[in-house]
Amino acid sequence: MKKAVLLAGFLSLSILAAAQKKLTFSAGAIASISTLRALEAKGIGGFLSGEYRFHKKFAATASAGFEHFSTDLEDPWTHTHISTYNLIPVMAGMRFYPWSFLYGGVSTGIAFKGNDYMRHRFAIAPAAGVILPAGKGKIDLGLQLTGIPQGFGISEQNILEKGGYSYLSLRAAYSL
Repeated sequence: MKKAVLLAGFLSLSILAAAQKKLTFSAGAIASISTLRALEAKGIGGFLSGEYRFHKKFAATASAGFEHFSTDLEDPWTHTHISTYNLIPVMAGMRFYPWSFLYGGVSTGIAFKGNDYMRHRFAIAPAAGVILPAGKGKIDLGLQLTGIPQGFGISEQNILEKGGYSYLSLRAAYSL
C-alpha cells in the first residue's frame, strides 16, 4: 500500500511538472486601428493569455483583455457624438507552429461591451506572430485582425451596436 501511494505521488508530480512546461501564461499590450473607414478608431489596451501545448505543433489558447478606442463617430439616429468606446474581448482558440518560433492561429469568443454605445458581440480573430527568447522568458509579437460580424434582430442605433467592423492589432506579450 505504501509503495502504491508513493508511486501515485511520484506520477502526479511528474505529470504536473510536464504540464507546467506545456502551459504558459503571458501578459501584454495591444495597439489597434480600425479597418472600417466609417469608424476611424485607434485603440490601446492590455491582455492576459494562456497557452497549452498539447502537440509539438499545436496549442490551445485563451485570452481576456481590455481595449480603449478613440474615435470621432456621429450617430445620426440618436444625434450623439461618440468619442471613445471600450471592448472587453474574451476569446479561446488554436495556434499552429510550423516552426518553434513562428505561429498562425485563430480565436473566437465574445467582445463584451465596455460602455453604453456597444452591445456584446461575437468576435473572430485570425493571428500570426513570432516568439523571441528574452532572458528566462519569451516575447510574443503578433498581428491580429479581430472581426465583429454584423448582428440582426433588435434595432441597433449605430455601427458599434450593429457590428460589421474589424480592427487590426499589434500585440506584444511577455511570458515566463
